[in-house]
Amino acid sequence: MTARFAARLALGASVLTAGVAALPAAAHAAPAPDSATLAAVTEQDPATGLNRKYPVKPGEVVPAALGVTNLGDAPVKGLVVQIRVLDDLDLAVKHDNCWYAVDSNMESAWCEFDSELAAKQTLAIVGDVVSVKADARADKVTSIVFHWYGKQWVDAQGGVQQLADGDAGQGTKAVRGTEPALTLAERELPLPETPRAINFAYAQLVTAPTTQPTPTATPTTAPTATPTGGAAPTAVPTGTAGAPGAGGTGGDGGGLPVTGANIGVLAGVGGALLLLGGGGYLIARRRRTRFVA
Repeated sequence: MTARFAARLALGASVLTAGVAALPAAAHAAPAPDSATLAAVTEQDPATGLNRKYPVKPGEVVPAALGVTNLGDAPVKGLVVQIRVLDDLDLAVKHDNCWYAVDSNMESAWCEFDSELAAKQTLAIVGDVVSVKADARADKVTSIVFHWYGKQWVDAQGGVQQLADGDAGQGTKAVRGTEPALTLAERELPLPETPRAINFAYAQLVTAPTTQPTPTATPTTAPTATPTGGAAPTAVPTGTAGAPGAGGTGGDGGGLPVTGANIGVLAGVGGALLLLGGGGYLIARRRRTRFVA
């Protein structure tokens, strides 16, 4: 029993060894690291030492500095950059030295340059790369991710087109641009505290403030009471109504009708006349009565 079990174990081990040997070598081999010692660099805010935020309006190009520094002691012949943006940032201009891919809300570009980067030299992209969509929202305008590679390493992975296809969504392929090629130019840019081949540049959406129209002062005219069936009375002149020279005599003079104390006097005179009339009537009646008797 022991000899038979040992034979079976040896057979299983040999089958397993054969199966592992039959697996493709590519499945186990990770890509060799890039031999180029590169650092992705951009502008920094002098006040904070952090990467600068570029203020932009809807529809504008983000003027971000996307640069690369050779930290090594030997020149690097040929460079490739991968640029990625999300949401309302857009790779609107398609340059013919770049391959463009879209996957959901992410756009990417793989751009190839034949330039030679000397040791300790810094180059940056010249040309429009990233823009802001016309209907962009502030919370959808964030960062630009850029990653630099040596062209030699990219060619060893199958070339820039194949790497761009890897960023394309399922069932799609990368598309090469048709506009004039991007170029590189020498530029001074600070090294980050921890230099890496990947870095970030930031965009910040600026919208025009909504200006409210300033209301103009409109004089308010207090409505005056208009008597029913007549014209509105004119303003009361200064002074006592009905007094000489005061304009308050009524009629065509433009003043208000005479009221107040004058009406009281007239009422008193009328009352006196009524009393006198009543007294005369009683006297006449008494005299008539006596005559008849």
